[in-house]
Amino acid sequence: MTTAVDTNALLALLHDDRHADAAERALRDAYTEGLVVITPIVYAETAADGQFETSEALNTFLADLSIDVAHPSSEALFRSGEAFDTYIDRRPDCLQCPECGTQRTARCPECDRELTPRQHIAADFLIGGHAVTDTEALVSFDTGFYRTYFPDLSVRP
Repeated sequence: MTTAVDTNALLALLHDDRHADAAERALRDAYTEGLVVITPIVYAETAADGQFETSEALNTFLADLSIDVAHPSSEALFRSGEAFDTYIDRRPDCLQCPECGTQRTARCPECDRELTPRQHIAADFLIGGHAVTDTEALVSFDTGFYRTYFPDLSVRP
């Protein structure tokens, strides 16, 4: 069995935050079942956190945790795109408050164009596509997101 790891689980360990104990338990369980991997995007997000001065330092951290970098298959990338398409279809055309859900339009003060949410592939879709296609489970604390867009993915908080 192969288990993928989301960036938030690695950052929980690095920062010893409120999810650190759960991340450690989930990784220990994953080790007993087989391989533990991350995607290149998780590697890049972890590097962006600023905890490592060199790639060698990050590689040592991952090696100490027995985590390998695995490249997503073509099928995983395709699933990522399908999930992102679903997200685009569901996303409102206006700006929405993340707290209360109120929807508003806004105009740019420079060019008077209507502002809309940016459209780009989010890293979470690539992580989810890889996990659901190429592995059997994902260690993550974004369970709501992954269950929405990858309902057949086993997410372990």
